Amino acid sequence: MRSATETPKTGPFSYSGGRVHRSLDSLGDRLMYRLAYRNLGTSKSPLESLVVNHSVQVSVGKRAQVVGVRWYELRNPNGTNGAALYQQGTFSPDSTSRWMGSIAMDKVGNIAVGYSASSSSVFPSIRYTGRVPSDALGTLGTENIVKAGSGSQNGNLHRWGDYSSLSIDPSDNCTFFYTNQYKKSTGSFNWSTEITSFKFATCQ
Repeated sequence: MRSATETPKTGPFSYSGGRVHRSLDSLGDRLMYRLAYRNLGTSKSPLESLVVNHSVQVSVGKRAQVVGVRWYELRNPNGTNGAALYQQGTFSPDSTSRWMGSIAMDKVGNIAVGYSASSSSVFPSIRYTGRVPSDALGTLGTENIVKAGSGSQNGNLHRWGDYSSLSIDPSDNCTFFYTNQYKKSTGSFNWSTEITSFKFATCQ
C-alpha cells in the first residue's frame, strides 16, 4: 500500500490551450473527508463497515504526474483486534488525474466515490463511480460525469479547495448527495459549486 505522503501534488495540470502548466496540491498527505460508517446488520448482530479514501500518485511523466483515488473498506471496527481491511483499490482508469475524493455507502452496501478530474486536455471536472456488493473486491465500476468544467484556475494558486462531500440522505439511506467545485471560465477565485444526487437501482 502506498503511503499518502508519497503524493503531495496532482499536477501539473494544463491551463489555457494545453500550453501553460501548474501543479495542484492533491492533499495526498491526509485522508479525505470523510471516514464514513455503516452498519449493514442489526444492533444485536452488527455488520459494521468503514469507508475512506485519499489521493495517491499512480504514474510520473516528464511534465505531469497522474493521481488516482485510493479507497478502503474496513470491517468490524469494534472487534477484539480492531478494524480489519476487507477490500481496497485505486481508481485510475486512464491518464486523467482524479483527486479531492469523498466516499460513502448506502444501506445495502453499495459504495460510491465522487472526485475532481483533470488533465492536460480536460478542464477540472466533477465525476463519480461506484460498486455493488457482488462486484469483485477492490474494483469500481463505470465512471459518470456530473459536470464537465469549462475553465481552469490561473494565477499563482496550487490549492483546489479543501475537500468535497458525498453523503447519504437519511430519509431513505439510498440517495447519495455529492458536492464539489468546478470552473465555468478560467480565472482566480471564481469557482462554482455543483450539487448532484443519484442512487443505485438495487437500493429501494
